[in-house]
Amino acid sequence: MADSFDGQVALITGAAKGLGQAFARRLAAAGFEVVGCDIDPAIDELEGSAFRADVSKPEDVRRVVDAALEEHGRIDLLINNAGIARGSQAGQDWELGLRDYEEMVGTNFFGAFLFGRAVAPTMIEQRAGNIVNVSTDHIYPTPGLRVQGHGGMDLYNASKWALNGLTLDWAASLGPHGIRVNGLCLGATDTPMLRDIAVGAPEEVIATWIQPDDVCGLLLELLSEGPKGRSGHNLGCWVGRPLSLEDSIEVGHRR
Repeated sequence: MADSFDGQVALITGAAKGLGQAFARRLAAAGFEVVGCDIDPAIDELEGSAFRADVSKPEDVRRVVDAALEEHGRIDLLINNAGIARGSQAGQDWELGLRDYEEMVGTNFFGAFLFGRAVAPTMIEQRAGNIVNVSTDHIYPTPGLRVQGHGGMDLYNASKWALNGLTLDWAASLGPHGIRVNGLCLGATDTPMLRDIAVGAPEEVIATWIQPDDVCGLLLELLSEGPKGRSGHNLGCWVGRPLSLEDSIEVGHRR
């Protein structure tokens, strides 16, 4: 178990608000030096090194990672948190579909791919590191529910299943270098993004949503397992159920 994170460096995408902002605050309090990026100008208010950057643009990713390494000399944790959720489905306008593809797949999958590839050489050299991909309970649902299509979310779901592939493969290829790779599969979490999507949701429903600080607690537990901890796992974060490392399953496991 890790006793302290003092001196370690965390790079968080989508850190301007919501879950990313919560990650940044909790990790800083735990001793991490925090580097955050976002397209939202609110990233300027981050306590730590802040960058306005689009995760889907290779030049932006390279700029953020290179600056983090120049300032801190290492990267110990990457949280691929930046994401977009939007309805999309077959039969919609062609041009709208192309725009949605570029934005959702570009952010949810390509951005994670770029950051993972950018930090991996440094983590390999360090012989240590953690990559955490923020995913969805559409990938790993509450026990008793089956994986199924949700209808009207084809690109969001496709991007998260693709992200699942990165978690699976990186855990295998980076594991021998001391690098752990896991996914956080979130159910409805009380963030500005969800509130924008679920406009008009009843207060009694909102009251059931997962709190970002609880997700942060689970993340810290995961990191505290240290270099011998689980890797290649999805962690379930489900509404109505306490968040626990016990709700963890190997990505490639067949239920």
